[in-house]
Amino acid sequence: MFSDRFNYARAELAQFAGPNNKIVVFNAQAVDQISEILDMDITVVQGFAPSVNMLKAAGINVVQDVSGKFDCAIVLLPKSKPQARDLIAQAVACVENGAIIVDGQKNDGIDSVLKELKKNVDLGVVISKAHGKCASFSSAHDLAHWRAKPIELSDGFQTYVGVFSADEADPASVLLAQHVKGHLKGRVADFGAGWGHLTRAILANENVTDVYAVEADYTSVQACQMNCVDDRLKFYWDDVTTWKSPKLLDFVVMNPPFHTLGAADPKLGVAFIKAAARNLAPSGQLIMVANRHLPYETTLQDTFQTVNELDGTNKFKVFMAARPRKIRR
Repeated sequence: MFSDRFNYARAELAQFAGPNNKIVVFNAQAVDQISEILDMDITVVQGFAPSVNMLKAAGINVVQDVSGKFDCAIVLLPKSKPQARDLIAQAVACVENGAIIVDGQKNDGIDSVLKELKKNVDLGVVISKAHGKCASFSSAHDLAHWRAKPIELSDGFQTYVGVFSADEADPASVLLAQHVKGHLKGRVADFGAGWGHLTRAILANENVTDVYAVEADYTSVQACQMNCVDDRLKFYWDDVTTWKSPKLLDFVVMNPPFHTLGAADPKLGVAFIKAAARNLAPSGQLIMVANRHLPYETTLQDTFQTVNELDGTNKFKVFMAARPRKIRR
């Protein structure tokens, strides 16, 4: 991680480390990534709610949209290459006369990003260490052409680079939508709403009175707000696993993620199931889809009194679980 390659970055940061100098860091996901620069005046640009909460708890200034000018920018690469280019372009735009430091792991695509950068900027020395690389260049370069544009999908949906399944609705959600339209009523939550594919399917039910779209990714929430406009709909940029509904729910619909910050984490889906049970009314129902290889059946049986597999393919399975067992909210 960046902290492992900090000795190189220290030389670049030295002239910007004074009390009146400001450093902006894009995509820091955890405190230990930037532990070596916590004594500097830093602002982190981050939109993933659990990371935001963690960073703020450590006393770090966190924003979702960068504004103003900084003396130096650090970009910690995401896995999405289009998003990486966009973040680097944002970094250049908010630094008038300083260094842009780009850092990333090899499995996050740092090699291909640096190769592209060399075609567009005068790239400094590249340091390779701890399964990653770090390099810098002057903000005097123009990388406006790297800024990402909204992605237009069918049915009027719009998404952005870096969000889950940005180029099309993922097949699991498409399958789940078939069991959502025409089957819901009352108060419904879409857990992990993403850019709104399932949210719109929920809103197609006339007997639904309230819809809560809960999503941890800030950019996804923005896309969902654009894609789903309805007076019954409220948006919550929050961590599903800790979110508390203002009122008990009649239905929860979800295609739970099973990766946390790029690493496989099936426990996340388990946490989503338990969160659904906490927020459902005694007669409430959960309708969810999951990859067939993920072992959620035991958690569903332990958490709900009735569990049925409604549909499935060789890749996915759709469950209906009803009447949550008593769980403290």
